[in-house]
Amino acid sequence: MAATENAQRTRCEVFSRSMGFIRPVSNFNIGKYSEFCERKTFTESNSLTAGQRHCELMKKAA
Repeated sequence: MAATENAQRTRCEVFSRSMGFIRPVSNFNIGKYSEFCERKTFTESNSLTAGQRHCELMKKAA
């Protein structure tokens, strides 16, 4: 069956940690939800380049 033929989709529930508890994002109040939207996601490549920049700055400062 093709994906476009009367396919029903299941809603995906997103969970996140808030105040020490894992909770569904759909249950967040307006303040927590806006805070969730402003978060940055971790990627290994970004952390490696940030680490290299930090090392370079520390060498220049010394």
